[in-house]
Amino acid sequence: MNWSDSAHRESIDLDDLDDDELAGAAAVGDTEAFAVLVRRVTPPLVRYLGRMVDDPQTAEDLTQEALLHAWKGLPNFAFRSTFRTWVFTIGHRKVADHHRRRRDTPFDDERFAELEAAGPLPVEEAERQELIDALRAELDNLPSNSRAAWWLKEVEGLTLEEIAQVLRISTGSVRGHLQRSRKFLHTRLAPWDPGKRSSTPSSDEREGEVHV
Repeated sequence: MNWSDSAHRESIDLDDLDDDELAGAAAVGDTEAFAVLVRRVTPPLVRYLGRMVDDPQTAEDLTQEALLHAWKGLPNFAFRSTFRTWVFTIGHRKVADHHRRRRDTPFDDERFAELEAAGPLPVEEAERQELIDALRAELDNLPSNSRAAWWLKEVEGLTLEEIAQVLRISTGSVRGHLQRSRKFLHTRLAPWDPGKRSSTPSSDEREGEVHV
């Protein structure tokens, strides 16, 4: 695609292009293409960074830093990964830098609101909120890489390979983090399993709880 041909450029609806096509255009200076990318990637990036830092404003600031870094780095972006994975990688590095500077503890009390289904039945609403509160508390007990791997996979929908690139670990390590986090959460959230609510865990079950 020849982005220097202005007549051809004006005939293109940028919203019809995928992220990597837009990134290719932005890499040669198309600010409108980058604006579309920013509109697309900002919500998931803010959501992810909001899981890894201690307040929403910091997540917003780190998102802006990551997007600025991406804009400056696009001319050298070699497309060895998707644009989305690359931006998440930049964002994750910004989080790591932030924690090195601040030694903050990730997570706050408002980061799981979007996990609630829209328009829950009144009878289910209290139980759903209890589950969200429990999930929030238990995720906070996971090591940061396990927490990040779980969130990137279960909420953002990244592949194992993409998560490995973001976290700079092997796919095998990603699998290990996911297995441990899922086992831990399955055990900790057992009281919210409808099939188990009427029964009290046995001593063997309690002894079998996973500690991370």
